[in-house]
Amino acid sequence: MDKQDFIASCHQQLVIIFEKAKLHQKDDTQKHRTEGFIQAGKVMGLMSNDEALELIERAHFHVFGESIESRKSRKVSLKEAVARGDDDFVNIPAYERNNN
Repeated sequence: MDKQDFIASCHQQLVIIFEKAKLHQKDDTQKHRTEGFIQAGKVMGLMSNDEALELIERAHFHVFGESIESRKSRKVSLKEAVARGDDDFVNIPAYERNNN
């Protein structure tokens, strides 16, 4: 397996994990296997830590259409709005909230 094949395999595994997460289906076994696979690639010199992080970000964007940081921020905003009883924010349809 060459570097490009390895990276493509990592990307596919990450996409599967993120697609399951999007459907609220947690698969810790697959997540841990993929983490180990990526770590092995770093140890074998097939990818650097920065390349691994960029690959994770790219797969996340592929599935969710937004960066990891953007999604975290949006989810925190929603939790804060719920905690303070901000019905105006919560009553916005999710498809509109996601575009903000």
